[in-house]
Order: sequence, then structure tokens, then C-alpha cells
Amino acid sequence: MKANTLLLTLVLSLGLAACGQEQQAESPAPADTGVPAVPTEVETAMPADAPIVADATASVDGKAVYAAKCAVCHGKTGEGKGANPKLLGLSVADLESLLMDYRAGKQMGPKTAIMASAAKSLSDEQIAAIAGYLGE
Repeated sequence: MKANTLLLTLVLSLGLAACGQEQQAESPAPADTGVPAVPTEVETAMPADAPIVADATASVDGKAVYAAKCAVCHGKTGEGKGANPKLLGLSVADLESLLMDYRAGKQMGPKTAIMASAAKSLSDEQIAAIAGYLGE
């Protein structure tokens, strides 16, 4: 008896599921009223064939990355701390270049090992964001 109840439940479930699968009729094309259609916000934002180019630093907060990864050694605002150098006053390009070189393992002085280790975990976007935050 249990098998019959289970089978009946399964058949009814499939039947109900099939009822919701009806194809919807295509809606008729809008009538031409002579008035041009007003483009929606999405249509005016970007043409359909435009390439998608993301701003490299748009999703990365340079201040937050700097605070998490750099401030402990270089100070809260890049003013330098102890024997660690001041970063304030460097250009964006110089900061990016330095971080890229450290990340690549280029020998750049007595603190290369520490900086290479720190920079190794940074993405290109994070490097650009840090440089944009600190650089002049």
C-alpha cells in the first residue's frame, strides 16, 4: 500500500510540475506611434558593443591595503617609522615601480628580503591602489 501512495504522489507531483512549464506566447511588437522610444538607463550607460574595461583600482581601497600591509613598518600615513623609509613625497609611478621590483625579487638594498616578502602577496591592482593612495 505504501508503494501505491508513493507512486501516486510522484505522478501527481510530475503532473503539477508540468503544468507550470507552458510556453508563453510572444508579446506583440509595440505599435509605431511615431514617438521615438526613450532609452532606458541601461541603454544610455554603455553601448552594447562597447568593450568592458574595468578601472584597475576601482574595487581596491588603497588606504585599506596600505593600513593592512604597509603601515606597521612605514607609519600610518607613510611618514616612515624607525629605520624604515618615508614614502610620502614619492610619485605614484615611483611607488608602483618600487613595489613591482620588490615583488619580482629584484635586489634593492638591505631590506629587500622583507619588502619582497611583503610585496609578493600584492596584486597589480593592490599595488596601483597603494601607489594612488600615497603617491603625489
